[in-house]
Amino acid sequence: MLCSCLLPLLIPVGLVVFFRILNKPNKPAIFGIYQQRNKFFWFKFLFIYTILRIKQLIHHLYRIYYVESGKSCDGTLQVPKLDEALENKYYLGDNAQAIDAVYFNGNNKEGDAVICGIARRPKNIVDAFLYLKVQGEDLLLSPELPDTYQEQALVEHGLYKIKGLEIENFIPMRTWKLTYKGVMKPKNDKQKTVQVEADLTWSAVFSHFNYDTQMSPRCMAKDLAREKWSRGYFKLLKKLHQTHYEQMGVLQGTVTIDGKPHTIDIPCVRDHSFGPFRDWRTFHRYVYHFIFLENGDCMAIGSVCQPSALSHLTIGYLCRHSDQAVLAVQSSDFQLYQHGEHQTLPRDYGFIFKAGNQPYAVRVQVDSEDVFYIGKEREAKFYERWCRVDVNGVKGSACVEWHYNNVQDKSKRGE
Repeated sequence: MLCSCLLPLLIPVGLVVFFRILNKPNKPAIFGIYQQRNKFFWFKFLFIYTILRIKQLIHHLYRIYYVESGKSCDGTLQVPKLDEALENKYYLGDNAQAIDAVYFNGNNKEGDAVICGIARRPKNIVDAFLYLKVQGEDLLLSPELPDTYQEQALVEHGLYKIKGLEIENFIPMRTWKLTYKGVMKPKNDKQKTVQVEADLTWSAVFSHFNYDTQMSPRCMAKDLAREKWSRGYFKLLKKLHQTHYEQMGVLQGTVTIDGKPHTIDIPCVRDHSFGPFRDWRTFHRYVYHFIFLENGDCMAIGSVCQPSALSHLTIGYLCRHSDQAVLAVQSSDFQLYQHGEHQTLPRDYGFIFKAGNQPYAVRVQVDSEDVFYIGKEREAKFYERWCRVDVNGVKGSACVEWHYNNVQDKSKRGE
């Protein structure tokens, strides 16, 4: 009886609410770039979260099968074939924007630091660079810095190799080699050169984190739900997709500077990115923190803005030393528009992120930095910033990479 009385009232009320939501104006994008939550946010969130969750479950079952089938006859676990395949060089083909890139970034509280990257591009072009810092020495830069665009010699084609710098995979998901022999220049006296030989081995400490399959579905769904959807939008997402995975480990070996040997032993992340399309001009900016704590925990947390696809994407993971767990970042309050939008970069700031259902409060204090560019026309500008950090009271060191779209900059290579 009560239902029959209320039903005639509920229908018009529901219609009023529906049309009020339908006609509610969308919030404008912050700075005309960063999309905000709008009227259909939660509907879109639930829809895309369900899809992402199902995809992740399917991959999880698929991976269990591959791990079990990859065991040797005595039950010893081997590197699964699908992980081993990730470590292969990517075939660039005829795609003008194809990429196959490897990267290392490590440091410690004593001030030792290594950053190295080689990105293979079509027509034997690479973007490559090397930073070295050892105790008692100035920060050393590879000769071409601040530029990275270079052409490979014939003997370097198809390799992660350019002008004395080489990166090789020895054991998939276990060991990589980084070597360099040539001159470098001190940051504080770039007219001077020193002779450098580096023989470094990277070894895995944690399992890898694959952004294709291990990101938090909830976090990803919230970022996707902010954007304006259309059939063209999802086609663009597919076009811009590239595979990217990272792994925390240690980098050890010897760096010899003008005949004087130095030992390197630092925590270090390495990554591998590949795909048919990466155009730095499509990115607005990103900030990415690589953090190494005194208790053995390592983490990577960042935010990416690629306006045509995702104006705000939270990325990252936590490697927990106590149980060797690798956990996706579930949320972060680091907002790009609040930090250095116009290249006035903060030197003391903080944020909170969540992983493994635990909150982590991060404080970052910048000690030093350097700038370099990627692309023939310097399309992308990067700040590498070495920092002291405090995470929930645990001290550590970090390198934070700040990227900005540099298309409007009129400076040219070599300047």
